[in-house]
Amino acid sequence: MTIKQFLKSKSFHCILVLLCIALVSGGLLAIMNDLLYVSESERVSRTVKSIYGQEMEYKVVDVPSSFNGESEGSVGRIDNVYLLSDGNYLIKATGFKGYKEGSISIWCVAKFDGGAFVALDNVSIAEYEKQTLMSKFTKDVLSRYKGAEETVVTVSGATYSATAAKNAFNTALSYVKTELEGGKQ
Repeated sequence: MTIKQFLKSKSFHCILVLLCIALVSGGLLAIMNDLLYVSESERVSRTVKSIYGQEMEYKVVDVPSSFNGESEGSVGRIDNVYLLSDGNYLIKATGFKGYKEGSISIWCVAKFDGGAFVALDNVSIAEYEKQTLMSKFTKDVLSRYKGAEETVVTVSGATYSATAAKNAFNTALSYVKTELEGGKQ
């Protein structure tokens, strides 16, 4: 087969059409990615607004490496901590040992009154990996993840996912008690 015959063949035309489709699709994906991208600071601002109903100033708090979830037997990690202008802390924690060894990340607010830790509150699901039955984690269920003591919340049919959520909550609580309580930060 000569080059001239190849350029006139159906195979070449198919390759050309597929190449055009790939280029157009790639271009559209790049444009949509730029248009729809949400930065980390925008995500935090949206989370704060959903909790408080208004925007609020915050600053990033360094998390010690002991809470990175890499130690043996670790059931969770602290992803991010933000000091809010009202003196409370917004914490994003991830709990491990969920369904199919997946994880659940939560947002919660560590409430302080006069410098004294009161409770973790306003728990919401940030993201999850390999979890099913997440629809069972309603506002009512998430409101039970609250307080100043370790908690166990059962969710019928989603036991492993509830374990991952519990591990995230308890990791956040452990961080608050060891790093933030008593004005250590």
